[in-house]
Amino acid sequence: MARIKAVMRRAQSLPTPTRAAVRAEKIQFEDKVLDVGRREVVEGDGVAVPLSDAEFRLLCVFLERPGVVLSRDQLLDLTSGRPAEVWDRSIDNQVSRLRRKIEADPAQPALIKTCWGDGYQFVGKVRKS
Repeated sequence: MARIKAVMRRAQSLPTPTRAAVRAEKIQFEDKVLDVGRREVVEGDGVAVPLSDAEFRLLCVFLERPGVVLSRDQLLDLTSGRPAEVWDRSIDNQVSRLRRKIEADPAQPALIKTCWGDGYQFVGKVRKS
């Protein structure tokens, strides 16, 4: 019963996506473009970087909610629809892999910031194209 209540509480606290990013076929962020149909990020120089299914879902969640700090539990709910286990750190691995693909320097991330104790925040500028 406690698990069900926790999932319900987290689902009610999920931030809503911004209107600009919802169902766009191409979403531009900084000097990159997410091609939703092809599930890839096109860099400013035209190089296409394919994304895994998990990376794609995670990036979509971030682009739909720019500037919003999302907890690990919220990210797991939004990307996979499952509650986090007690020591579940899979979202950290997904963020790390996504950073390697979209950040200029993954060691010094400029797009996906870690908010210690809270979760992650996408801080890049997002616009529908």
